[in-house]
Amino acid sequence: MSAGKRYKFQGSTLQVSTGVDAVTKPITGISQADPAVITAVGHGLTLGTVARVAAVVGMTEINDQLVVVDNPIADTFEAANINSAGYTAYTSGGTLAPLTYSAFCELTGANQQDGTADEIEATSICSTAKEFEQGLGDSGTITLDYNFAPHTLVQAAMRAAKVSGEEVVVRLTLPKDGGTIVMIGRVQQTSFQGSNGALWTGSATLRLTGEIFVLDAA
Repeated sequence: MSAGKRYKFQGSTLQVSTGVDAVTKPITGISQADPAVITAVGHGLTLGTVARVAAVVGMTEINDQLVVVDNPIADTFEAANINSAGYTAYTSGGTLAPLTYSAFCELTGANQQDGTADEIEATSICSTAKEFEQGLGDSGTITLDYNFAPHTLVQAAMRAAKVSGEEVVVRLTLPKDGGTIVMIGRVQQTSFQGSNGALWTGSATLRLTGEIFVLDAA
């Protein structure tokens, strides 16, 4: 009998955001909490969906932010990446525009590398050795390797995002109810290469911004 859990690369699903749904979801409430709880009656959003908020009155701090859907139920969900405890109270209005995704079936490998958290020196006159506090974390980068097919939705979207600077969402779903991982970043570089007797291959590196969200299985 095997011990411990593990997940195969095959059987996993990696999706990349390639657009925005034209149909928005109306917001009817947002709590001042960590995480924020957003009310949108019959929203239909699933775990790991990412949507952009607009036109909220009152809690204007949340406008134009991407929100990561966690613990969705019929009319509400937690915005895993939003701490609205210090925001202005919600008054009215607002919409959610869910991002649309395409499965990255040309993917051959993925490598996420954390950066190093900031180190803040806290040494004082009474210290007997140097002292430090840990500062903000750094989610680093994710590099995606793939069979080069430039006209596929994902590869075209990543090239366009590199030019525009638009944020891209990578959503990884592990098999066997292993959960969903959501990463938000900007494309730093894309490249491709080929040689005799081999396929054309490519890679893209995204600089991640904010946290990496590891969500329980739906």
